[in-house]
This record gives sequence, C-alpha cells and structure tokens, in this order.
Amino acid sequence: MPSKRPLQVADRIKELIANTLELKVKDPRLGFVTITDVRVTGDLQQASIFYTVLGDNAARESTAAALSSAKGMLRSEVGRSLGLRVTPTLEFFYRDWE
Repeated sequence: MPSKRPLQVADRIKELIANTLELKVKDPRLGFVTITDVRVTGDLQQASIFYTVLGDNAARESTAAALSSAKGMLRSEVGRSLGLRVTPTLEFFYRDWE
C-alpha cells in the first residue's frame, strides 16, 4: 500500500504555493493562476505542480515566465514551512482544461 505521506505533502505544497503566489509574488507577469494539482514523488524529492491560467496565450506565456523566475523563492517557502530534511524541487506544468 502506498504511503499517505506524499499525498499529505502534496496537499500542503498546493496550499503553500497558492497562498504564496497570491500574497508574496509581486510579478506583474503573473496572471490569474490557479494551482489545480500537485504530485510528489514517493521519496519527496520532486513536486510536479499543475496550474491553469485565465486568459489568452500571451497571459499563459507571461505567467509561465513569472512562475519560472519565482521558483527559487517558492521552493524556499515550501522548505521553510514543511521542515522536511530535503526540500523537493518544483516543476510547473500548464494544464489546459478545454
């Protein structure tokens, strides 16, 4: 049976990333972004973060650039809040719902 730990960590990361993007990331390129899902590997080394953006292609591209440049700060925030031995690396993936 798979461990519940990665699921708990993924839920917590989803919450942290969403709050941090809303409250601390002041990048004007960041569009109206929604974190839809987070998946963490069993060893808690990597987190895949899925998001969607309201708007057109330009909004999607500028949001991707903003997320990429905020990745280090977001990872620090996750590491500080979770207190894990190793902070997972963060990868962002756009998910299209249409």
